[in-house]
Amino acid sequence: MKDFVLLQEGSAKFLAPDPRAYADPANAPVFYNRFMERNRTISALALSAYAYLRGERLVVCEPLSATGVRGIRYALETNAVERLVLNDVSKLAYEVIRKNLELNGVDADVYNEDANILLRRLGRACDVVDIDPFGSPAPFLESAFYAIRDNGLLCATATDTAVLVGRYREKALRRYGVRLKKTPFYVEVGLRALLGYMARVAAANDFAIRPLLAYWERHYFRICAAVAEGARDAADSLKNLGYLLYDGGYRRVYRREAAGSIGPLWLAELGDAEFTALMAQRAKDDVRGLLEILSAEYSVGRPWYYLYHEFGDLRLSVGELIRRLRYYGIWATPTHMSSQGFKAEADYGELRLILAPR
Repeated sequence: MKDFVLLQEGSAKFLAPDPRAYADPANAPVFYNRFMERNRTISALALSAYAYLRGERLVVCEPLSATGVRGIRYALETNAVERLVLNDVSKLAYEVIRKNLELNGVDADVYNEDANILLRRLGRACDVVDIDPFGSPAPFLESAFYAIRDNGLLCATATDTAVLVGRYREKALRRYGVRLKKTPFYVEVGLRALLGYMARVAAANDFAIRPLLAYWERHYFRICAAVAEGARDAADSLKNLGYLLYDGGYRRVYRREAAGSIGPLWLAELGDAEFTALMAQRAKDDVRGLLEILSAEYSVGRPWYYLYHEFGDLRLSVGELIRRLRYYGIWATPTHMSSQGFKAEADYGELRLILAPR
């Protein structure tokens, strides 16, 4: 295979296009993005934690496998996989997956099909569906609910972050059915826009979602959500959607669309603090810090992070600001979404009373 090299990632050794030969992995004969290694490491921890809480090994499907490295790492690095289903529409990728499985001594059912066709054909056979596309997961989410079982885990990556944070408003409306504007806390708006879309697609298929892990890093959003089947649960899940009106620092939430509002967005918790704490316990140093921040961040029930410069020239570090808020009885934590930001159990007006320079 021309321009393919043997690489190592986590516990897996695998053939992939030489990253030095393809500055843009989208131009490679088989897609491989070396900058997503950390994503795959975190995802393996999430799968391991979910299987531990379920108390059983799981059927895991990755319908957009490319080299197969994600699924192979799941099989090698967790004790979570009962059956592995890998797929890619590319014939070359299909052959590469088979070679990489052999290199690692991993068994899997391997398909060379359109991802949507495969997911719909599998028919509620999967405990975990992991959608990791180049770009948006939107074209595949509907089909995921044909393959996933009740009490399953749905994971999705989105690399079209510019769309989700409001830079391309018309595309966001077409692709995700959401009206967006750029805000200072655009990362959280993007995460909640993606979660809101997932919740609506789930509900249309009589599923509810409960986010266990949702985060942003570098150039992507990543979500892992538990799903529960049932019309009543689906209807209840939609109650977590609403609209944001941002005006002069104030973040006001409405259940119905208002003039100039942003949404629909997911307004409930972004993740589960105990779940991410369990992941952190099993993590190595390179990702443990992020998971510990996420676990603390998820302990704040209110949506939206704040940037310290929103409150004037405070001459405080974020750590000092958080300690001041806690002194006044307001729970606050750092946020992974900005090194200059924090989450707090208070609205903008309350925070101004405490933080505004006197």
